[in-house]
Amino acid sequence: MQCTRLIGALTGAAVVAMPACTGESASSGAKADAPSGIRYEAHIAAGGVLPPAGALKNPQPDVQQSAAAGAGLFASMNCDGCHGGGATGWAAPSLVDGRWRYGGADEEVFTSIFYGRPKGMPAYGGVLGTDGVWMLVAYLKSQAVPSVVPTESWLPGGSATAAPAAAAPTAAVTEAPPAESPVTPDQMLAKYGCTGCHATDHKVIGPSFKDVAAKYRGKDAEAALVDKVKNGGSGVWGQIPMPPNPQAPEQDLHAIVRWILDLK
Repeated sequence: MQCTRLIGALTGAAVVAMPACTGESASSGAKADAPSGIRYEAHIAAGGVLPPAGALKNPQPDVQQSAAAGAGLFASMNCDGCHGGGATGWAAPSLVDGRWRYGGADEEVFTSIFYGRPKGMPAYGGVLGTDGVWMLVAYLKSQAVPSVVPTESWLPGGSATAAPAAAAPTAAVTEAPPAESPVTPDQMLAKYGCTGCHATDHKVIGPSFKDVAAKYRGKDAEAALVDKVKNGGSGVWGQIPMPPNPQAPEQDLHAIVRWILDLK
């Protein structure tokens, strides 16, 4: 009798364990599909069939304003350190010559900036967020393609026609430079690229100057804000960091911060 009970118990345990042995669960359900990628203009379809693809669309309502903000962001995030001033190319390729190795549609450029690319292009999505990346896309796509493109094409056909040699400079008459007029703090904002991320009365990438003034009104914050502008920082106004501005003289930074704190 005792032996019969033992056999019955072992048999029941084996039945319960069978789903685990076969790699199945008693309540297994359908697997969720992985998110699809975007469709590239130059994608080579295997067997003539394109893979499923999602769609990305620039959510910025004012493309012109986004392009202006993107121009400031391009400089403040040091994109010109690799791609050159105006994105015309330097250590990294030109971004305004109409030639795109990974596709030139808005969503393709967005993906290149957001996720990065092999051989040196870092991913900026975690730093700038989607809004910041779309501003960069708007800026790059707003640039006119130059008539002469002295860079190599990734498509068949080879390089573009080389730019003609520059004419020899002619002797110029030396004139005394005009006396410089004093630069006001609001002019310094444009001089040092602050207006690429900020505006006086509305949020762009960073907060408006009036919002900053309201946050620190009545507090002895001038020295702390000067240090923040000079050395950069993050975590106060959202996920996008404040880039450092070491090129600005200390006295100019104090003048800028005092001007901002006096806003009503």
